Amino acid sequence: MSFANKRPGGRILPVRRLTPQVDPQKQFDKLSAAIGQIYNHNVSQLSYEELFRIGYGLVQSKNGSLAYDGVKGVLETHLSDCVHQDVLVHMDAVRSNPSAASNNALLSSVRHLWSEHVTAMLVIKDVLMYVDKVYVKNANLVPVYEMGMCVFRDKVLLAAQKRLITQVVKATLAQISCERRGAHVDRSVLRGVVDMLVELQGTGQTCTLYETTMQPQLLAESRSFYCDAAKTRLLDHSTAAYVRAAQADIDAEMDRARAYLVPATGTLLRNVLLDELIDKHASDIINIPNTGLVQLLDHRDTAALQTLYNLYAPMHPTLLILQTNIHSHILELGQKFAVSLAPLSSNTTQNDEQEGSRDKDKPAQVLGMAAKTAMALRWVQDILDLYDAYDEIIRVSFSECQSMRQSIHDAFIEVINSNSRAPELLSLFMDDSLKNGLKRKGEQEIDHLLERSVLMFRFLQNKDAFEHYYKLHLAKRLLLGRSLSDDAEHSLVSKLKVECGSQFTLKLEGMFKDMQLSSDLANGFKESGAANADLDLSLSVLTPTYWPALAPPMSEEAKQEMQSVEPPPGILRTLVEEFTQYYNHHRSGRRLAWQYNMGNADIKLQFGTRTYELNVSTYQMFILSLFADIDDLSLTTTEIQQQTRIPIEVLTRQLQSLACAKYKILSKTPASRDVGPNDKFAFNNNFKSAQYRIRIPVVAAKASVETEKEKSESMAAIGLERQYVVEAAIVRIMKTRKQMVHEQLVTEVIKQLSARFLPTPKLIKESIGRLIDREYLQRSPDDPRLYNYLA
Repeated sequence: MSFANKRPGGRILPVRRLTPQVDPQKQFDKLSAAIGQIYNHNVSQLSYEELFRIGYGLVQSKNGSLAYDGVKGVLETHLSDCVHQDVLVHMDAVRSNPSAASNNALLSSVRHLWSEHVTAMLVIKDVLMYVDKVYVKNANLVPVYEMGMCVFRDKVLLAAQKRLITQVVKATLAQISCERRGAHVDRSVLRGVVDMLVELQGTGQTCTLYETTMQPQLLAESRSFYCDAAKTRLLDHSTAAYVRAAQADIDAEMDRARAYLVPATGTLLRNVLLDELIDKHASDIINIPNTGLVQLLDHRDTAALQTLYNLYAPMHPTLLILQTNIHSHILELGQKFAVSLAPLSSNTTQNDEQEGSRDKDKPAQVLGMAAKTAMALRWVQDILDLYDAYDEIIRVSFSECQSMRQSIHDAFIEVINSNSRAPELLSLFMDDSLKNGLKRKGEQEIDHLLERSVLMFRFLQNKDAFEHYYKLHLAKRLLLGRSLSDDAEHSLVSKLKVECGSQFTLKLEGMFKDMQLSSDLANGFKESGAANADLDLSLSVLTPTYWPALAPPMSEEAKQEMQSVEPPPGILRTLVEEFTQYYNHHRSGRRLAWQYNMGNADIKLQFGTRTYELNVSTYQMFILSLFADIDDLSLTTTEIQQQTRIPIEVLTRQLQSLACAKYKILSKTPASRDVGPNDKFAFNNNFKSAQYRIRIPVVAAKASVETEKEKSESMAAIGLERQYVVEAAIVRIMKTRKQMVHEQLVTEVIKQLSARFLPTPKLIKESIGRLIDREYLQRSPDDPRLYNYLA
């Protein structure tokens, strides 16, 4: 064996074993005396090595029980004496005269005794390390340090029928109660006492003393305290003040838990406060008279609403109550908005038998129509403003909560669709915005306006009705050149396309395409040299399938007469014929059908010595051209109709605009509002106006809310279109499925068409019946509820 790697120097001698001549009791007496010195803070005078050897020797000599049990006895005696000398005096003082000062004195003495004991036990544990390592392990006992904690528990806190632990918990809760009421307490003392209770295990060794003695009482007293506080505050607090006070209480409890309680207690306290302050009074809080949730919403108090939401959100029942009340309030506001639309249900046109009284009533009638249109626009703007307000509340106060957003969206959907005119009014609002509302607005403002309009469109259930009105309004804007921004027009159609797909905007995009092709066609006509240099011609060549019927309602006879209208002989008729030839040459296979009812013209007329520029309809231009070359010409209604071939229903309105309205371009005999077949019209050379450029009102160009009659006609047209859509959907579904039960077919049709409108089961059933009659479907011979598709 080689010792080359042996470390130089002496070797460490093992601990000397106790010889039989050494008395174990004397050795323990030294250990006992040392424990007394440790408690007296004289550790510096002791020899750690000597004390360790004593413990080691006692274990090696089979006297480990003497060391373990002896130390336990010394600790019990010492702690019992300390309790009687220092703690029980303060406990008696608290019992005889309970106060914040006496409570603090008691808790301070217990905390001091505990702190001294813990410090001493840390030293004793190190001294008896070998006892822990060998004897305690083999005897299956608790370690020395834990044994010391148990001694403190049993001889200090649980001694004398647990009087001290009861008084300590009571004093601690009293101090917490004082702090809740605004008094100052020594938090370090409370922290020490709570730490003591947390570290000491209960007698069952499963929970701490804190969990078995203090925490249940703390939660119970907290529940009682805040239950009384809630009842008091509901009597004299507003909703905003109540939720602020509740949030302040929760914050204070969380701060208290961080300062001297435990995190788990903080969570439990928060739940208690939410239960007592919020959950049990959720409805009462937000319905405090004159200061409740309604007032917070109306005044846009985002800070108070945020606090309210933060308190209601953790509990689903309270969050549901909040959602329900907000939903109901939005519905109430929607009903108030709807009240302002009540005049729209009244008829806005006079009956035929009231024609004779129109002279004096006309100004009031015009103002009434304008006011009703303004009401319609105001309703949409109110809805959009309300949504903007609630959108801000969702972002700022409700932390973008999706369930809150969905609840608010549902309320707006209900408000909007409760108004049967909503599709028309939204289209009218978009029309007004694109014609007038974009003035002096920046790009971001325009985009926001369009986004909000499309959002309201998204809430509509009858999107097909909106399409019907939007096509009418868009056609008028395009044909009359009333749109302020082509980019805004295209942007809005693009947004609608994103919402409903390309099929929804197919005709709208076709209308834009027609306008571009018309511009190119008109430029080509001018460049060909065929156009008259004295006339600035602007033409719109429209594809019939894209464009709606823009003419006002008329009889079938009038519609046939409309097709025969042509310009009076002269330069206008020549121009029409030349363009027709040009178009037929470049667009073979197509036929032009002139629609003069939607045209307009700027013409210059001389009245005496003064010249004016008039903006008139094409029909009005035809009428005025009859008086162009002959002075003092007088024509009857019948003669004008024969020369222009304008349907009498339309001609009457045009003549009223020229002779009976504000600007009397023609003089009429007799001078009444009525236009009879024998009434005579002549050019009014005496006409005067302060304006050089005058626009003669055109009924077809006026975008306004529909009358009840017009609404009925529109709904009839929409209903007819819906029949075709439903039938197409049924055929599409049955072609794929081949065979379906009635209920399944109805459900599938509603599912497919819900993005466009909500078809009623009755409409679907009627459509099925028509398809059976036309042999697209067949009822099963075995089951009448089962349909088969016929290829």
